[in-house]
Amino acid sequence: MNTKNLDTFITLSKYNSINAAADALFISSPALQQQINRLESEIGFRLFERSASGIRLTPAGETFLDGLTKLRSEMESLLARCRETDSLNKSLRVGAILGLQPDLFPRVSGPFFQKYPHIVQKPVMESEEQLFSDLDRGALDIIEYFDCPRAHAAGRNFAPLFWEGRDVLMSPNHPLVSREQLTLDDLAGQHIIVYRFDRLPGLREYVEKYHPNIRISEDPRVMDLYTMVRSFEDGHVGLVPPHVGSQFHPLRTVPLKMDMRWPVGLVYREPRSAVVDQFIEVARQVFQHYEK
Repeated sequence: MNTKNLDTFITLSKYNSINAAADALFISSPALQQQINRLESEIGFRLFERSASGIRLTPAGETFLDGLTKLRSEMESLLARCRETDSLNKSLRVGAILGLQPDLFPRVSGPFFQKYPHIVQKPVMESEEQLFSDLDRGALDIIEYFDCPRAHAAGRNFAPLFWEGRDVLMSPNHPLVSREQLTLDDLAGQHIIVYRFDRLPGLREYVEKYHPNIRISEDPRVMDLYTMVRSFEDGHVGLVPPHVGSQFHPLRTVPLKMDMRWPVGLVYREPRSAVVDQFIEVARQVFQHYEK
């Protein structure tokens, strides 16, 4: 039985809305419906009653959900015990997004090795999708990431380590590029492009309320260097974490002075293993007085 379809079933039973569940799983509504249809076809009975007013579990679906929840709980407990045993003298696999310079792991790796030299640290750089796939199936222990809905979905949790602002990313020919620091007032009349709003909660609402003369939008394609350079050559500007701006040559960055900051930290699966606890403990010590 496909575990992905089971995860989709549990999420849909929680939201009782195909659109809301699809948003929570970061998939389309038709894709979610296909997964439910496959699961119902496989088990041989309907899980949901569908009507114009929405959906709800059938009696058989309620029984299935209850049993599946108990089975999942027992399986998680078993896996936790196995991971605990394995972590005593094995390794720690830390993931970071491919194409973005890791910021946390290089700072924590040395202090962690000093305290736990018997644990082998294995940094892994992959696409964002692959990182979370590997975390969910147990191929990764922890991911360097941001506090957003994805960090808390499907049994995941997030440990914040520090809060950081953003730098303004722009063309080397932009009229503001020579400034040592910028404020949102300086960006009046500009079009700001961010990767995803869910990584910067509250930013869009703040800008639209207090700086209506700034246009702000999201475009996941800006993580592609070619698309980014083309966009910013047209006069647009972006917002990026302070440590990644140098990766987007020939674009330039200028620090943005603003009150808003966003958490950066580590994503892990619950229940977390002893080695993950140890890494988070050391990371919190490293970043205890750190500000960006």
